Amino acid sequence: MADEKLLIKFPAETDKNAWLDYVKDARKFYSDATPLGFKDEEHFREWLNNLINLNVGTHIKDGVAPQSTFFMFNGNRIIGYLTIKRKVINQKNVGQIYFNIRPSDRKKGYGTKLMTAALNKCKEINLSEAVISCPDESLGAIKIIESHGGKLAETKFLNGTEIKMRIYLIKL
Repeated sequence: MADEKLLIKFPAETDKNAWLDYVKDARKFYSDATPLGFKDEEHFREWLNNLINLNVGTHIKDGVAPQSTFFMFNGNRIIGYLTIKRKVINQKNVGQIYFNIRPSDRKKGYGTKLMTAALNKCKEINLSEAVISCPDESLGAIKIIESHGGKLAETKFLNGTEIKMRIYLIKL
């Protein structure tokens, strides 16, 4: 990875084509991928409005935490995204931070940069501790989380699944 100028920003209508390109790339690797719950281009505006509502904390369902989503750009290309829940509402939630790197851009150091940005955003919203989880077999995520001070708090199966998750705490 060269010394790119990475930009972290909240999604906007002007990011539509970059987001559609991101989704297309994700679906090359995982045909049924719905990153951030995105289904199709026809519903882009509705999807974006939902992200805005989650960020502002309005028009959200009971049991859903207010959260902010950010895209990480390298030039005009979305490299990844992160979501930060401002609180954990129930035990079904296994974390406050979720980050994802575009499949074709993994193993290039972007995950580390996105995690650093996530922790900075957590500090901006005055969290003193962040909860983050990852699948037990996700060695890349484990390495990123632990290198950012993540301390393993527990392992448990995701509700109703066979997916074993590692739950970490990071003091901010």
